[in-house]
Amino acid sequence: MAFAGAVTGFLLLYFGSAITVWFLTRTLLPSLRIGAIVDRRPLRHGQIGREIRRSLVSILIFGVYGLVTFVAWRSGIVRMEFHPSWYKLAGDVALLLGWNEVHFYCMHRLLHTPWLYRHAHRIHHESLIPTPFSTYSFHWLEAVLLGSVMILPMLFYPFSAAALLALPLMSIVLNAVGHCNYNVFANHPAIYSASLTHSAHHQRVAGNYGFYLPFLDRWAKTAFLRAAR
Repeated sequence: MAFAGAVTGFLLLYFGSAITVWFLTRTLLPSLRIGAIVDRRPLRHGQIGREIRRSLVSILIFGVYGLVTFVAWRSGIVRMEFHPSWYKLAGDVALLLGWNEVHFYCMHRLLHTPWLYRHAHRIHHESLIPTPFSTYSFHWLEAVLLGSVMILPMLFYPFSAAALLALPLMSIVLNAVGHCNYNVFANHPAIYSASLTHSAHHQRVAGNYGFYLPFLDRWAKTAFLRAAR
C-alpha cells in the first residue's frame, strides 16, 4: 500500500504539474502577452514521449523510497510529528526547502563529474530544450541519487508529516517551472528567472547547477547569466 500510494501520488504530481505548466506557458501566458519562450528551437522528434517514459521509471524508484520511508517509520528508525504547532510546521517547510536546494546542488554537481555524466546524467541532457515533462526524465541511477532528498534528513530530525508531504508538491512545481523554457519576466530582465538559468544549463551543460534559487551557484562561482534565444 505504501508503494502504491507513493507511486500514485508522484504520478498525479508529475502529470498535474507538467500539463498545467505546459498549458500556462504555451497557451495562456502567450495569449496574454506575458513573458516569452526562452529557446525557440523545435523539440527533438518524439522528445516528450521519451521524457514521459523515462519519468515513469523515476516515479517507480521514488515509490520505492516511499516504501522505505514508511518501513523506517514503522520500525522507529525515523520519526514524524503528526500534530505540530504552526511555527514548527512553517519551520520544517523552510528547512526542507533549504535542504532541497543544498541536496540538489550537491547531487547535480556530482552527476556532472565525467563518469556519472557519461553513464547517467546525459540522459536528462538529451532534452536540449527542457520541457515540464523532463522534470523526472532521468537515468535510473540519477533517480536513486535525487530521490534520497527526504529520507536523509529524516534520519536526524523529526519533521512534521505535513511538511514532508508538502516537499514533493513544492519540489515538482518549482521543477516544472524551472524546466518550462518560458521566462515570465522577459520584459523585466532584472528579475531572476529560474527557467532562464535552467534553460541555459541545458544548452551549455556546465554551470547553473542549482535547483531553483541562484545563491549556491553564485557562492560557488558556477553561475552564468543567460540562455541563447
